[in-house]
Amino acid sequence: MNFKVISQAGNLKGKRVLLRVDFNVPLHGDELLDDSRITSIIPTLKYLERAGVNQVTLVSHLGRPQGREVKGLSLRPVAKSLSKLIKRPVKFLTLRQALASGMNGEPIRLLENIRFEPEEDTNDRNLARLLAQLGDIFVNDAFSVCHHAGASTVAVTRYLPSYAGLFLQSEVRALEKIKHHSSAPLVLIIGGSKVADKLPVIQKLLPRAQKILVGGLVANTFLAAQKKPMGKSGFSKELVSMAAKILKSASRKIILPQDVVVDIVSTKKKEITVVETARVKSNQRISDLGAKTINEYAAEIKKAKTILWAGTLGIAEEPVYAHASLALGRLVSGMALGRVFALVGGGDTVGFFHQHKLWVDYFSLAGGASLKFLAGERLPGLEALKTGWFSRR
Repeated sequence: MNFKVISQAGNLKGKRVLLRVDFNVPLHGDELLDDSRITSIIPTLKYLERAGVNQVTLVSHLGRPQGREVKGLSLRPVAKSLSKLIKRPVKFLTLRQALASGMNGEPIRLLENIRFEPEEDTNDRNLARLLAQLGDIFVNDAFSVCHHAGASTVAVTRYLPSYAGLFLQSEVRALEKIKHHSSAPLVLIIGGSKVADKLPVIQKLLPRAQKILVGGLVANTFLAAQKKPMGKSGFSKELVSMAAKILKSASRKIILPQDVVVDIVSTKKKEITVVETARVKSNQRISDLGAKTINEYAAEIKKAKTILWAGTLGIAEEPVYAHASLALGRLVSGMALGRVFALVGGGDTVGFFHQHKLWVDYFSLAGGASLKFLAGERLPGLEALKTGWFSRR
């Protein structure tokens, strides 16, 4: 890491902190369904409290309102949840209310959804200047949005001394361990539906990975590249040629499914069976991995010293198709916390592990940002912290 972290900020007593967080959490009405992203920033809040800061103003987005006020995407319920978690009052207010009140009010404040402001997604400097009025320093503790250039992640660093928060620091450290310092053998378990995000990660880590085990639409795209019948299965047609090139260069490293669970999508009744990948029929959909494949993947996982898991291996949101993810998840969880270093990334995969009370060394909540980081792409939010624009003014 070559950016400053909050522990390097010097004397913070009496200062105001503008803190970018990621409270893009699942809500059902006003009910919070998963508080992982809220609890992740509590260590930074406690650090700032111990350092004697006068006021913390939290900035976050929720969903994609595209510059419009959307009632169902208000952060008001999140302010209530945060208050309960930290057992302290959290003042909820709009950006204009915050600017008008200055330093008055509660020591901890949460602004309304920053993406209600049309200028956020355009990285607008005028919006950044307004945000900068709310703090003496800026702290980014939202690694998960660092792959987007927003006014609250990039432009604001032009107007305030800027630092990384403790959670952002921990995310980067864990991902750097996978990217640069992992113990061999390194085994990747790559699934899910975002094929365009996953294939670059596979390419980047190919030289260091011993085996790459694939599932979900990622596996389907590789199988399509081998001219295997897909039936009604989802896969990325536009990335088949890229998958074929990866297989050509590293076919011995990439382990593809031998057998798969399929169902017939044209009937309401689930007609589930297991077939070899070469025998998927035109009316069938690949829904999970078969027993032979699970056993083969398990044998490779048992050899690992470092494991990166990104994406579930079947349609895991349906319990009947979660067998491979659950069986291999239990294996990885049993090996983690001592025998190997295991990192699980992505909201759906982390949620699956939490749902089934499976634990590993590190859960990355960053999703797309973590994949782009592992793929070697530049993340605007991190680059802004490195640049030190404010210090060069």
